[in-house]
Amino acid sequence: MSRRPLGAVLLVAAAVGAVVGTFLPLFREGADHDARLGFVTTAWETTTGADGIDVGLMLGVRATRYGVPITVAAAVLLVAAGTSLLPGRRAAPARGVAIGGTGLLIGSVWTTGMGVASSVASSANDSDGYVQEVREGVWVLVLASVAAVVGAVLVHARRPDPVPAGPVHVVGGDDVVGGDDTDTPPHGIPVARVQVARLPESDYTAADRQP
Repeated sequence: MSRRPLGAVLLVAAAVGAVVGTFLPLFREGADHDARLGFVTTAWETTTGADGIDVGLMLGVRATRYGVPITVAAAVLLVAAGTSLLPGRRAAPARGVAIGGTGLLIGSVWTTGMGVASSVASSANDSDGYVQEVREGVWVLVLASVAAVVGAVLVHARRPDPVPAGPVHVVGGDDVVGGDDTDTPPHGIPVARVQVARLPESDYTAADRQP
């Protein structure tokens, strides 16, 4: 697989990973001995650990939807991946779209991480049996960002030059240093040209035909 298709695959993987990461727990706080006692935060909501009730709805507070910009960034990455596979110059816009989607994803993940760090700092509690922990959703989003960066770099790779279908004639022949008058096919195997035999010159002249 060449670099550009591999970059497209990584952009798709980053988009899927980013969306999946928004639904995974980003942060949890509560009892250490029982996961049901506490609160779990995702990129969309904060719920109780026992029955999954949305804390924002319960308290009448609108939660920060970190998942919105992340999902938009994932959509942009998918567009970049599809555009990069188009033939010829139609694939050129994929470079700018990939950079834009990657930048948006990194910025969104950074903002989400800052929100999680703020929650950890504001929920600090030294009592035994009470924990505040960063969960797997954060790491999935970080890995998705890394995949997006690598994919955006690979999408910028040049397509290989097309190989001519017929033999390539070497111009110059024996008068060029190191050159010869041969036809070379695309795979590099020289094919000697057919030499036409010349008839021997005769000493017979027009005067010999006079009576």
